[in-house]
Amino acid sequence: MIQRSWRILSILLLLTWLLPAALVGAEERKDEWKDNSFNFKTLKMVVVKTEFGPDAAVDDMKRLVLSGKVNGQFSVNERFAKAGIAFLSYPDVVNKVGVNNSENMLELEKTDPARYSQLVQDGIGFYAQGLLQVRFTVYKDTVQHIPAYVETYTTTERVCRKRTFTGPDGRQATTEEWVDIPVTKFREVPAHDEITAHTAVELTLLEPKTNRTLWKMVDSRDAMGKDKDGMVDRTLKRAAERLEALKNG
Repeated sequence: MIQRSWRILSILLLLTWLLPAALVGAEERKDEWKDNSFNFKTLKMVVVKTEFGPDAAVDDMKRLVLSGKVNGQFSVNERFAKAGIAFLSYPDVVNKVGVNNSENMLELEKTDPARYSQLVQDGIGFYAQGLLQVRFTVYKDTVQHIPAYVETYTTTERVCRKRTFTGPDGRQATTEEWVDIPVTKFREVPAHDEITAHTAVELTLLEPKTNRTLWKMVDSRDAMGKDKDGMVDRTLKRAAERLEALKNG
């Protein structure tokens, strides 16, 4: 009896310890703002620029993968064609600016960053009515080690019981019947690691010529046992749908 009480107490203490982690096991934050004074129907061409914050733990290969996801979502397709929006990637604009100004933009960025920035900004303003900055602020996993513990669970067992009843003739008789009864049991859960995926994407739509913020969306997700790239796909899909809705009014 004493041993069982200690087991139950240990389970309660463990649940108390795990509760904060469980609460953040699957969270979402979705914030959005728009400039109501701007006519989004005037958007015809949008330049898309992918950026990465310091908390986005990605190497060069993953940067290419995530940038590809962004460009794939914000590209020429039937949905955006109906809405009347076309897209240019930021590298495409840089290349166009270099050709038009007879400049080696890779060298210019190193030797004269101020002129480089001004040429690119002017180019974006010439080609497009909007600059969409897609910034990955968080892209990482966290690992929590869970020590071994004993947990309780409820199951059912079928048992044979004797039942006494009164027959039509008024006499009592006994019969046997099988019934399912709830049973509380204990089992040991071995030590293991729990991996939580974290992603956060911040999208900002700017008016190129004035650098005025027109629209902003922040999508932050934390989920245990989920794939980060899948979470990013859902975020970008939602962002594309919101941009389309803004254009359609």
